[in-house]
Amino acid sequence: MNPTPAPAGTTERHTAAETCAPDGRGDLDGSGRPTRPTHDHTLGFLRVSTFRGTGPSVVHVAAEHADGPQLLLGLHNRGEATLVRRGSRGVVCRAGEIFAHDGAEPVALRESAEYELHLIRISRRALTLTDDQVRELSDRAPFADGPVASLLGTLLRQLVETLPGRAPRTALRLAGAVAELVDLLGVEAADPGPQGRDALVRRLRAYVDAHLWDRNLTPAAVAEAQHISIRYLHKLFEGHGSTVGRWIQHRRLEEARRELARPGRADITVSAVARRWGFASATHFSRSFRAAYGMSPSDWRDGRTKASVGSGHGTG
Repeated sequence: MNPTPAPAGTTERHTAAETCAPDGRGDLDGSGRPTRPTHDHTLGFLRVSTFRGTGPSVVHVAAEHADGPQLLLGLHNRGEATLVRRGSRGVVCRAGEIFAHDGAEPVALRESAEYELHLIRISRRALTLTDDQVRELSDRAPFADGPVASLLGTLLRQLVETLPGRAPRTALRLAGAVAELVDLLGVEAADPGPQGRDALVRRLRAYVDAHLWDRNLTPAAVAEAQHISIRYLHKLFEGHGSTVGRWIQHRRLEEARRELARPGRADITVSAVARRWGFASATHFSRSFRAAYGMSPSDWRDGRTKASVGSGHGTG
């Protein structure tokens, strides 16, 4: 890997970060008050900006294009924030978690309390990742799990705690080590291999099963909870011949059908079952049930309970 030269004159980049009003106005539109980082250093070809403060406040990181395409890595040593990207709802970013972001897009962090935030900019020229791999990595929710992520997080924490003071050659080698781990992380995020994908799909389905009752269970919510991008979530389910939305609907209908057929539940209402399994309304539930099974929920319930009484024992 041939590292790029260290960027010059980092201390005067006043537009790199802004602090916005605590209510979040101007998170991504650049309307906040420009401020400087607490510290701004270079490590080889990396630029490291450290922000310390107390919440509630919003750290706004503006898009940068002057030095060419960049990847932004974020790490909280202290505090917890809501990470807000353009076109998506906020996700929680906890201490110790890493997030990656395309440096050409703005991003905001709504800090809730005292915080220490490190932002590391790395030139895309120092990475071997494709545009798709960078996009996949940048779309991930903040993460800390996994062999590569844990190594990268440990290395970043140690580096920022000992800045400045590295010899130039050592600094370049350390920056190269960061770039290599980011490359591995990008490859891992884009394709963890068949076994990894199958294990992830099982985990996703288990999460869906545990949250069927939640009306806010959407593909976006599942992706956020599992620290993957919604694009990758859809890709995983497509590989198993379904979509996330259809799978959620299928599982809700299955559980509702089982409950309606349970012995001794002839008095249970369709509305109650619809609420229990996360349907928006009884009407929506009834329409979906009929489309899937060719009869209404009440007809299914009445037919199964009558069959149970007639046979003298329950059916599952």
